[in-house]
Amino acid sequence: PGVSMDELSMGMTGDFEVAIEEGATLVRIGTAIFGPRS
Repeated sequence: PGVSMDELSMGMTGDFEVAIEEGATLVRIGTAIFGPRS
């Protein structure tokens, strides 16, 4: 509360839709692009 941010990074491949609904401006979707880490 009371904090102003130009960018809000939260969420990853598994929950990016919720992160966007909650106001994220940046999400990390590496697993969706590159697959799981080995």
